[in-house]
Amino acid sequence: MCSSDLQRMILLPLGLATALLSASLGAQTLSVEGKGTVEIAPEYARVGASVRHIADSAAAAQATVDRVVTTLLSEIEKLPLDPDTVDAGHITIQPKYRWNPRLEAQELLGYEATRSLGFKLTSLDSFGETLQMLTEQGATSVQPPQYGSTLIDEARSRALTIAYENAKRDALSLATAAGLTLGLPDTISTGSQRPPLLRAAQRAAPAAMDAEMAPRYEPGQLSVSASVSVIFSASP
Repeated sequence: MCSSDLQRMILLPLGLATALLSASLGAQTLSVEGKGTVEIAPEYARVGASVRHIADSAAAAQATVDRVVTTLLSEIEKLPLDPDTVDAGHITIQPKYRWNPRLEAQELLGYEATRSLGFKLTSLDSFGETLQMLTEQGATSVQPPQYGSTLIDEARSRALTIAYENAKRDALSLATAAGLTLGLPDTISTGSQRPPLLRAAQRAAPAAMDAEMAPRYEPGQLSVSASVSVIFSASP
């Protein structure tokens, strides 16, 4: 083998390594973020209420709240709900005290029993009737409803698609401004999944209702959001 052939064999790998190094140095990346939001109508509401009573004895306090909750459960069965979601098994009983400044000591007032119940209302048209029934039948407090929909997962998928498209649009604008050619994404990551938010409905004021009619509640749209972080490759 002549010396010129040997030199070519040595220089060829060196030339290839130099080309790869130049390509590596010339490669660039663009990091962008995108957000997407999809709004859907709520389909159901999780309703929660509680009954509280103070009596001279723990047994008397418990008996009172149990009696009221039993009445509420019989009325709840008449509503459009998912029977598997009815939960009325939580009760707390604790002594109640107040400070007596004359005796400089705690003074027992009685025993407070609190029992809570919850269920999933499957028809929002009955929400006003439900609240009215709970208050009329002895519930001492009603928690704000938690609205939901069976389409939340589908809405999140659509929101992710919108978020990626927005991120890619920003990356393309940056690449064009920098005189680069946008390549394929190197990495894609999503933000933490957040619960949907309820957007207030924009509706005209309803006409006056009869006093015997249950109040009408019209929730707004559920806003499902998603965010993505994308790193795109770019070249001159």
